[in-house]
Amino acid sequence: MDLSRLNPEQRKAVLHVEGPLLILAGAGSGKTNTMTHRIAYLISVKKVPPSQILGLSFTNKAATELKERVKNLIKKVAGERASKGLVISTFHSLCVRILREFAPLVGYTQTFSILDTSDQEGIIKEILKHINIDAKKFDPSWVLFQIGQAKNKFLTGENANRFFDTLKGPKIAYDDYSIALQSVFPRYQERLKLLNAMDFDDLLFNTVNLLEGHPEVREKLSKRFKYILVDEYQDTNPSQFRLLEALTSTHHNICVVGDDDQSIYAWRGADPTHILHFDQHFPGTKRIILDQNYRSTEMILKAANEVIAKNSKRFDKKLWSQKGHGAPVHMVAVEDDRAESQMVAEELMKKEEEARLNNVPPKWNRYAILYRSNAQSRIFEESLRLHHIPYKLVGSMSFLDRKEVKDVLCYWKLALNPNDDTAIRRIINWPARGIGKTTIEKINTHSAQQNISFYEAMNDHLVLQGLNEKAKSGLKSLSSSLQELRNGIQSINRENYHNLDGEFLQAVSLWAKNSLEKLGIKEALIEDEEDPAKAQRRYESVEELANSIGMMDLPSFDPEKPTTGEQQMQEYLSSLVLNAKEEEDEFNEDKNAVTLMTLHGSKGLEFPIVFLVGLEDGCLPHQRTIDEGTDLSEERRLFYVGITRAQEELYLVRAKNRVRYGKPIPRNPCRFLADIPNEIILERDESSTPSFQSEEAQKRHEDEVANFFAEIQQRLKSPRS
Repeated sequence: MDLSRLNPEQRKAVLHVEGPLLILAGAGSGKTNTMTHRIAYLISVKKVPPSQILGLSFTNKAATELKERVKNLIKKVAGERASKGLVISTFHSLCVRILREFAPLVGYTQTFSILDTSDQEGIIKEILKHINIDAKKFDPSWVLFQIGQAKNKFLTGENANRFFDTLKGPKIAYDDYSIALQSVFPRYQERLKLLNAMDFDDLLFNTVNLLEGHPEVREKLSKRFKYILVDEYQDTNPSQFRLLEALTSTHHNICVVGDDDQSIYAWRGADPTHILHFDQHFPGTKRIILDQNYRSTEMILKAANEVIAKNSKRFDKKLWSQKGHGAPVHMVAVEDDRAESQMVAEELMKKEEEARLNNVPPKWNRYAILYRSNAQSRIFEESLRLHHIPYKLVGSMSFLDRKEVKDVLCYWKLALNPNDDTAIRRIINWPARGIGKTTIEKINTHSAQQNISFYEAMNDHLVLQGLNEKAKSGLKSLSSSLQELRNGIQSINRENYHNLDGEFLQAVSLWAKNSLEKLGIKEALIEDEEDPAKAQRRYESVEELANSIGMMDLPSFDPEKPTTGEQQMQEYLSSLVLNAKEEEDEFNEDKNAVTLMTLHGSKGLEFPIVFLVGLEDGCLPHQRTIDEGTDLSEERRLFYVGITRAQEELYLVRAKNRVRYGKPIPRNPCRFLADIPNEIILERDESSTPSFQSEEAQKRHEDEVANFFAEIQQRLKSPRS
């Protein structure tokens, strides 16, 4: 196998086979190429069976890219089928597959549902109502987030309550939120168990409980996966760490790739100490540093190295490049918000005009505008539109958020798990079947009193006998439709198609398409819409959903194991939830438009020219972090991530004032800017406001800012606000 194109450190990483390995891969250092060659080396040279190798990543996009690159490389050196059986997936996808196999051991059936965010929030609202807590007073998404944090930290019972006691809820008294969380959490988990459903965090939580509570399962999976590789290890949370500990219980053949300097997800539960203390967790670790950067110029890397060096808790490393010095770093000060967006738009126009004079067609996708918070995008969108500059805003509505798509998915979920209360409540009267609010309330009451599912309650004769004929007929019709769907999917078996994946998947896809007709989905959409063309477009969306099933192949761990249509639909529905959970919107690098996105969203991407905007204290580092007086190291890492997205040119832009409630408020420069050496900066000031020249002037500025925000707080407290 040819490793000549790898640099010396990359080759060391590939050739290390047995025992724990920590690869510290700096930004743009070719980590994916290194991982690809390492897996291919294990299979083609060391003759490790592909089924004994497990690769884990955080997004399906990253997992798919890695798997495709491995398959293509192995194909060249060992043949077409040499990679068959290789498992490369996300943590959550792996957990779904494990739980589908062993779910009864943790108190679920193998047909458990996976709830999306809106389903979870609906359950939270119901619980708050049931325990007489004003749901309007609490933000269900915040409640869910903190419940998720508790699960990822493996906190239950009194330990979870102590964690909730440390939190401060938004806008209302801290004690109120703590009490609400302590009341909601156990009821929420009980409700999920009753529904035979898990949320996103349960997938990890329940898998770790399974492996830690059942040594025979832990040993079986540890022997199944003898070589484990983990990408972006610095982003692992306690649940993922414990999962890896369990999976390596019979061996320590774990290779992790990551960069402590790019650990920016603590708010999601990521713990950078996992990578910093890796050699303590896995004794005998070999450490390899990939510090040659293939992305950026030396000027950009010099800025990045100097900024991140100020963080104390990190591995000592410096990125270097053979791409030459490159352009100096542009540091631009402007008057205010509007001037900032105007300057960026004009700079873009100027660069494209220069390219046009050299007969180069517009390449708007060369540029990215990166900011700390989503709210900062609005004024840049406005300026780009005024200048007729095409742009793409990462973070738009997902295909899966469309009403018709969610409704159809609920029917398919119910065909597999009729006890999914959230799904059945959503579609109980769509298409219309004469079931009103009074009927639904009666079923809800009976369900709660008898501690049974909504589906069981609606088929109970005690409920039916108290309803009018129209409601009875509607419920019987729904019950009959769901039973017909269930019978149809259960009748499909891979063996009936001689284990030919194509024909088997086609049958599952056809079942889905036929379900649309049997349920009268097209007619319902026509009835919902005044515009027939819009109804048709909405129906095409759900048709595409059915078609997509035929394009998927999600094999189980054992490729020879017979697969039913029911199992295939479980995998399909699981994959939809997992994919949707990753990102609000997938980055489309092919669209010829300027990219607007947050610094968090930019991780892993690169652009020839980057504008880092809003570089003032309060924006970056974020005001919340400053106010809490906590460690600013993660905010510094976020700045570092932004800098290292740039390949050729980097603009660092700040406004001397931010307009708030119609009043310009002076702002301090981002404190991290002072760490960049003057000799690599090309600085310009386009504002009319002088920079602070003395400590006295600085103090006056700080007092003015403090007085302004105190005034705003007072307004918010007044009855008129």
